[in-house]
Amino acid sequence: MAKKFNLREFQTALSQQLQAAASRDNTGSRLGFRAGDVNWLVALSDTEEVIPVPPVVRVPGARRWFRGVTNIRGNLFAVSDLSDFMGQGVTPEHGDCRLLIPHHSFGVNAALLVQGTLGLKNVGRYQARGERTATHPWVAREYVDEGGGAWCDIDVAQLLGNPEFLMVEAQVGN
Repeated sequence: MAKKFNLREFQTALSQQLQAAASRDNTGSRLGFRAGDVNWLVALSDTEEVIPVPPVVRVPGARRWFRGVTNIRGNLFAVSDLSDFMGQGVTPEHGDCRLLIPHHSFGVNAALLVQGTLGLKNVGRYQARGERTATHPWVAREYVDEGGGAWCDIDVAQLLGNPEFLMVEAQVGN
């Protein structure tokens, strides 16, 4: 005989878990991901979700880094290869690739193709770099982890508002 399911108890437990999660200090939590040869961090509040790569339809006349459009739950999203956009080469397609969807509050249906996710990271344990070595304006901060690995904190608003990022049509010679 199937176990009885009490919807009221489930909803109460779920509500308590959500309230507990919202009350935790998540200011140091970032999602780690890899794009090109760089380890990146993104604030959880700047991310709507991360999903496996669905089918992407190519768009003729677009730059190489603009992979095309995809349908995610009935909405079209513009898919950009973050590595290729930064000049670090095309992201090879494999099972670990993901689409990082920026939060809907940015008002842009963009999806960033990344090589894979690296889990949650606590930047409170990282050492902030004093000197800025980044060449991209969407690098908010740079860190070094306990093992000496370099990390860049991405400013999603800067990336999504960057004029080069917004210009997806191919230029002569691109």
